[in-house]
Amino acid sequence: MNDNHHLNILVQLAKIDGETDGSELELIREIGASKNVSDEDKEEIIEKTEAMDSLPSLEDLSQSERVELMTNLVMVMKIDGRIDKEEMKFCLKVLKKLGYDEEALFELVSTTYASSEPLDRDAIKQRAATFLK
Repeated sequence: MNDNHHLNILVQLAKIDGETDGSELELIREIGASKNVSDEDKEEIIEKTEAMDSLPSLEDLSQSERVELMTNLVMVMKIDGRIDKEEMKFCLKVLKKLGYDEEALFELVSTTYASSEPLDRDAIKQRAATFLK
């Protein structure tokens, strides 16, 4: 299995509150499929990644990869219908490494969470891009 920092971070987020929701894992599998990660590798990442694994270096990510990760973090947080305090703390830690400030997360999460519309990846991604320093 090749290391996939993006999926590892999303799995950490899903596991951080101690209650991994099936909808979170399904979304992570869909994200992995969109990145051409094999089913076997996705399942291995889900199985082996722990909630408290250390974060990989994110310095080498391009701006588009940073926006993509930010977008997926927000989507995984929202998919189960609730945002846990531990999820927020974890995301803040990741976002600081990505070059976002705290206000970006609160703005993205609050506007996404308050919406009764289904998750709109493009809208979240567009908003996430405006917050990147």
